[in-house]
Amino acid sequence: MRSFRTLAVAIAAAGVLTLAAPVASAAPAPSAPAAQPSDAQPGAGSAKATPAKPVIATYRGKKIDLSQGWGGARVCTEVTGGAVYCHDSVAEADKALATVDPALAPAARTASSSSVAANGGMSQQATSDCPSGYACLWEHANFSGVLLRWSQPGTKYLSDWSFRDQASSACVFRSSGDLTVYDDRTLQPDPSVYLWNGNCYDFTGLSYPYGGNWNDKADYIVL
Repeated sequence: MRSFRTLAVAIAAAGVLTLAAPVASAAPAPSAPAAQPSDAQPGAGSAKATPAKPVIATYRGKKIDLSQGWGGARVCTEVTGGAVYCHDSVAEADKALATVDPALAPAARTASSSSVAANGGMSQQATSDCPSGYACLWEHANFSGVLLRWSQPGTKYLSDWSFRDQASSACVFRSSGDLTVYDDRTLQPDPSVYLWNGNCYDFTGLSYPYGGNWNDKADYIVL
């Protein structure tokens, strides 16, 4: 009987390990800001393939539902308080920060002017377009294309932003905390990759637990 119980416990423990979601810690690309310690831990959950809570943004003076598309916008920024503003260019978006989020506007100007020189081989867009205080996702692996910027913590379901399975690079320059990226898997644990604050990442260089890389696999993120 004792041997049977020991075997049962061992089998149960193995089952728990089988169901654990794969978690990776990314090796960052070179970046301007120094990495900062954080006590944030990777989260867990399940994203929805369809929009769960539409994100309403202001674009050209009108309200748009980002879950239905961006209407031509190229940059969307979630500012302090949770409001979202979209613009045709990063220059327009940064200029608007002085009005819609004054506390972070000086940080945006500082990042644009000082982080490029210390950046090494990274493109200027990777540093200057993601201001201090924000976590950012780009459409392309070279830190270009459509850009999303968040200043508020929480779980962001990318289907709500019309950005599911589209992220190819990221920068994390938050005031505090890191960023965890998840892929929503059907009938499987959701793999995740942990992105340290103060760094930029090319998703094509991040190993994916089930083979390949993280390019175009992000379904939701936790800040």
